[in-house]
Amino acid sequence: MNSMTRTIETQAIHWPSVIRHYRLSKGLKQAALAHDLNVTQTMVSRWESGVALPSPRIQERIFDLYWSSHTSVSRADWMDRIGRHPSLVAVIDGRGRIERASRGLVRTLGCERHAVEGRYLAEAFQGDLVDLFDTFDASGFFEGRVASAESMDRIEFLPPGRGAPVTRLVHGLHRPTFLPGPRIVWLLSAAEVTQAVFDDVRLRLGGPRVIRKGI
Repeated sequence: MNSMTRTIETQAIHWPSVIRHYRLSKGLKQAALAHDLNVTQTMVSRWESGVALPSPRIQERIFDLYWSSHTSVSRADWMDRIGRHPSLVAVIDGRGRIERASRGLVRTLGCERHAVEGRYLAEAFQGDLVDLFDTFDASGFFEGRVASAESMDRIEFLPPGRGAPVTRLVHGLHRPTFLPGPRIVWLLSAAEVTQAVFDDVRLRLGGPRVIRKGI
């Protein structure tokens, strides 16, 4: 992964996937979504078929609908809650930059928050977590083409300086989260597991990860 040179153009949101996944996940007909967005059903059909793109105002409105369907707190409060969360949670952007790390994550890694936040995955980690980002990138995760994913990962944290790597086995659940911009970030939620659980779940998954496409 070459996180340092990635640009926003490589992460263009695939609006047909985003719109169709939202509509189907809420059990809406095109006409109902059109009513929510104050547009015609024909326009929704054109967006879903890729013939036309929604305007910037509609793009933000669609992300607002996604957001309100998952949480009742503001995006700023959500980021703050992530930081205070006792479990292993992180928010990672489409360039592989760690925007927020939870209290539980930094405690598990045995470091201070500044040793994680603001760093790129390829700088802060090696092994499965970097491979997982590359898989998400190739799968269209940051374009809105992926609904969720599950993984079993051996994460290897590289402390700043010359500290020895910190290795943990974790069971991860992953989903895209929609933020203003509009942009899609990766919400990583994980729990540390034993070697026995790690091996068992990898066997159940049929490999290190399962990616569930949005459409």
